[in-house]
Amino acid sequence: MNTSTNGIKPTIRMAALGLLATALVGCNQANSEVSEPVVKPVKLIEIPNSSTQRYDAFIANVDATDRASLSFQVAGEIAQFTIKMGSEVKAGDVLARLDQTDYRLAYQARLAEYNLAKTAFTRAAQLHEKKLISVDTYDQSETQYKAAQAALSQAETDLSYTQIVAPFDGVVSLTFSNEHQVVGANQPVLNIISNSVMDVVFTVPVSYAEQYGLEHISNSTVHVVLDSHPDLQIPATFKEISTKADQDTNSYSASVTFDRPSQINLLPGMTGQVKLLNESNAGGVSITQTAWVSKTDTQGSLYRFDQESHTLSAVQVALDDKGKVIDGLKAGDLIVEAGVEKLMAGQQVKAWQKEEGI
Repeated sequence: MNTSTNGIKPTIRMAALGLLATALVGCNQANSEVSEPVVKPVKLIEIPNSSTQRYDAFIANVDATDRASLSFQVAGEIAQFTIKMGSEVKAGDVLARLDQTDYRLAYQARLAEYNLAKTAFTRAAQLHEKKLISVDTYDQSETQYKAAQAALSQAETDLSYTQIVAPFDGVVSLTFSNEHQVVGANQPVLNIISNSVMDVVFTVPVSYAEQYGLEHISNSTVHVVLDSHPDLQIPATFKEISTKADQDTNSYSASVTFDRPSQINLLPGMTGQVKLLNESNAGGVSITQTAWVSKTDTQGSLYRFDQESHTLSAVQVALDDKGKVIDGLKAGDLIVEAGVEKLMAGQQVKAWQKEEGI
């Protein structure tokens, strides 16, 4: 009996030690879980540059300031195009010519008739002065001379109409015909647009016009930012704005003009933004109501996120009479946008990111 009892005791001791070890491991795991802090995600907003806040932006499209659809003023067969689509031209350049054969022959015939009528009229004038021919004969000769002169002038004009000349500096944007094709008088042959001075067309919502007035829009300092060159601000000049709103878009149509920068190529249809200087937006930053920890008429408190330590700090800011922040923040600061009532200064947080997927 003693031997049996002594054999059981070591077994009980081993089991007890095993249970104790298991309990200690469980406690360590529980303590480890409790000791790890929960990092709360927060939605942040970045404080913008106050200088950019001073501009109101409108989506816009580039258009040509000058454009023309050119045609021959007489009918005929196109003999030559001296340009191609996309060619840059100067005012006075010949762009296309008709076959001039028939018009040149007509001009030479009218010139001969004119010379004959002029000679006859000169002789009639001399005879009439000497009273050797009647007044009716003299008048008839004068009429024939003036008719021949008019016919010659018309033939000369028709001959000049056998070529198309660029009315201004620009780019040939489109051609509608080909060489050796017969075209009618005033049938469009090609289009030309200006490329040194450009228009930018944009729409202004009725609500904006009601708030600031059309005079504010027409008198504002303006610049254009193109989508293809977002870092380039092009000074522009206000051109015009409609005084009747479009019923479909509930907006006014407006345009500004600017000299095309030499270093970039611009074509109608390119997109960008027109930015109007609005001094009423200067000097303050609007903050959403859900971001305020506390707020009075002249000051308030916000939580600022430190990107290095990922902690929050309370920041006191000053407000103007419109409730905009005028002191205490700088461009680039990250402010907690919502849920501030569940946070505290010094708390470690992380920036909330929208999850991908549905």
